[in-house]
Amino acid sequence: MKPLILGEYRRLCRHPLAMTLAVLFVLGSLYCALGSQSSASASLASVRHNIEDVAQGCETTLNTPEQKTACRKDVPYGLKTLRRYEVSFTEQGRRAANGQHPVAALTWTTKLATSVPGLVLVVLVAAFFVAGEWSRGSIVARLLHEARLGRLLTAKAVAVWMWMLTLVAASSAVTATAGVLYARSAFPLPSPGPLGRVLAETATVLLAGAAVLAGAAATAVVLAALIRLPLRTALVGMVLLLLVLQTSGIPGVGAWLPGGALSDLVGFGGVDSVWDHLWTSTDPSTAPALLRAVPTLVGIALLCAFQHHRSRTRDLV
Repeated sequence: MKPLILGEYRRLCRHPLAMTLAVLFVLGSLYCALGSQSSASASLASVRHNIEDVAQGCETTLNTPEQKTACRKDVPYGLKTLRRYEVSFTEQGRRAANGQHPVAALTWTTKLATSVPGLVLVVLVAAFFVAGEWSRGSIVARLLHEARLGRLLTAKAVAVWMWMLTLVAASSAVTATAGVLYARSAFPLPSPGPLGRVLAETATVLLAGAAVLAGAAATAVVLAALIRLPLRTALVGMVLLLLVLQTSGIPGVGAWLPGGALSDLVGFGGVDSVWDHLWTSTDPSTAPALLRAVPTLVGIALLCAFQHHRSRTRDLV
């Protein structure tokens, strides 16, 4: 099985579409990271500047004692409001600063890969790498080499998963390098936190992201094997992704559907302006995210079983 997986992985890495999408993802991730850091840094600097202006404004801009007295009465309320903004912008800056950290950059890229941009890549790659073999007829040669379709599709799903993990690692390295060499000085931000906290958070997000990408790869490959036409597979995959997005906020059940479970498993907060701005916040649930992912896993298993049954009851090609 290992040689089959490695062979499919090498073929995927040489696929023109996969190489093009990989470059676009790396550049897009870097652009989003720098844009997020720039916005967070500017917002934090602005609110801190406003705090200084409010604190000093009564003494520097007003002349009469009556005006100064009235101004001082309004200062506590104004400062309290600005302090709330400062806390919010500081937390936003801490998250954006992940892109400036050699380790936490993995958190940034993993969340982007498990949100809409990364899942679109999985759908497109599976559509043209798997379904494309049926439309071109090259699947015949593949089945002559490996007659068991289930093993071949499993190898392809693992190859797509490995390709996404490689892409996450490469994109994280590019983002972290740009963050350390350029963005830290250009966009000052609070530290993401102590090294222990960063390592724990990164490990958690990376494991959750790897699980999400594995499920996405399996689903996309099975869809491609069922539909067997690249463009139609891509269209169905996009519609399915849209349904996942739209159903994640359904009251009462959204947290148990794929979108809600994915959102909580990876740690989307519904407030970050790049990776999860399309995910609808779900209702709070006391059930663990891993438990709420069980219906999604059952659905993927049923889809795989249906594909296996269908491949046994009709011609493979």
